[in-house]
Amino acid sequence: MAVACIALSDAAIKRAVADQSITEIRDPRYPLRLRLASSRSRGSWYLVTNKEGKANWSKVANWPLVSAKAMLDDLPSLSMQHRQDQSVKVNTWLSCGGLLNWYLSRSQSDTSLSIKRRRNIKCAISKHLIPVLGEVMLSEINHHKVDELLIWPLQSRYSIGSVRQYYAVLRKAFKQATVLKLIGDDPLASLSFTDFISTPIATKPPKLQATDLPQLLSNIGTTSSGAALLVFIMLAYGTRIGETRLLRWNYFDEANAKLVIPADITKTHAQLTIPITPLMADVLRWHKAKQEAAGYRGAYLFPHPCRNGGLDERSANSLVKQVSNSEWTAHDLRKLARSCWADLGVDYMVAEQMLNHSMTKLDQAYIHTYLADQKRAAIELWHSHLVTIHHPFIALLDQDSIKTGIIS
Repeated sequence: MAVACIALSDAAIKRAVADQSITEIRDPRYPLRLRLASSRSRGSWYLVTNKEGKANWSKVANWPLVSAKAMLDDLPSLSMQHRQDQSVKVNTWLSCGGLLNWYLSRSQSDTSLSIKRRRNIKCAISKHLIPVLGEVMLSEINHHKVDELLIWPLQSRYSIGSVRQYYAVLRKAFKQATVLKLIGDDPLASLSFTDFISTPIATKPPKLQATDLPQLLSNIGTTSSGAALLVFIMLAYGTRIGETRLLRWNYFDEANAKLVIPADITKTHAQLTIPITPLMADVLRWHKAKQEAAGYRGAYLFPHPCRNGGLDERSANSLVKQVSNSEWTAHDLRKLARSCWADLGVDYMVAEQMLNHSMTKLDQAYIHTYLADQKRAAIELWHSHLVTIHHPFIALLDQDSIKTGIIS
């Protein structure tokens, strides 16, 4: 056993660890000791004080989870705790980086979050938050630091909406750590995004207008069958791409002419029931016949080409690009449908129900038993309007192949 007497720093510890004879490291300037474990990849920090003539060793943190720099920065606080006879323990998250890495790990294993949401959190933390706030001590984080290091630099490179999303992840991380009592106080609790930027976030103008419907419907009719049906369903019902790409044949109730999308694949976690019109029934039968002719008799309308299950998000977006030429996205179809419904005089609450938007308690009180009939009338009006403009599948539908039902 050998004790290395060195000026504490992370580089010096690394050099000492390389010497197999050294098992303990100390700095004559400070009452700190680092004892290495037998693996030499881990160790324990101790605060060593004298009490009644005896050395008192108090373990305060683990190494390398807490670096030498972090220990030295927190030493005044540790000494104060000791003098006040408090339980002496260093905060593992002396810096924002520790807290953010914890929240990143937690979010990636949170099954209540969608894959897309987990991916967005990972991007926000690893690419935008940690690079600028990772080295900032928790005790130093405040309005000025967040503004100077994060908000103001980001707003010069990204849209205000994007900056707000990154800040929301930061706020959520601090709030979660506070709720779980992993930090004493939330230094961001009193801050809101408008404290930094008060300019209202402008709504993005729609990329598709009602006047684009003739060209859009024409493009649908000239693309591959998978892309055509995916885009047409989203246009015809205003469904999200995430739930549309995962549609199964057993979601369709042909006898009652309706589609029931289960809650577990919708964004709002609410079941969505929408009517199947004669137009959509014909299109679905045609698509089913094409799948069976190609040898596919599986569960999905849009099966993944390489593995079991439905299309992944990237593949679904690629199909949309076949129709849009990258000029608009799946969400623009949803906005276009909503706008056209308003032009056709569809009741506001009926439209909100068809889009499966989250409902407030006041909105829920508006819902009546006859809403299903109103939804069917609205969808039939909308589909009739589309066919009047252009029927994208008229040249593709084979009357002999659509005599069978949707379900095998």
